[in-house]
Amino acid sequence: MYFRLILWIIGIILITFFIIFNVEPRVKVFLLPGIILENIPLSLVIIISIILGFLLGLLLGFFKVITLQRKIKKLEKTTPFSLSTENKTKN
Repeated sequence: MYFRLILWIIGIILITFFIIFNVEPRVKVFLLPGIILENIPLSLVIIISIILGFLLGLLLGFFKVITLQRKIKKLEKTTPFSLSTENKTKN
């Protein structure tokens, strides 16, 4: 438990240093046709892209879990007996 916490703290410190020391490169971000954000720090663009990718992956994973849970419930309803009673009869 503490090992994961230490890894998270180290990761956050590294990301913080990345953001602090990479403020100078500025880029233009084209959001939509006609909507341009100018002079945005490159590190901010990278961090926001990572966060959006993480959230998208989390959302897709969440939907996958929900569909698998629905399939499990459907299969539990269609089976004539549960696995727990099957294990008791074998012993």
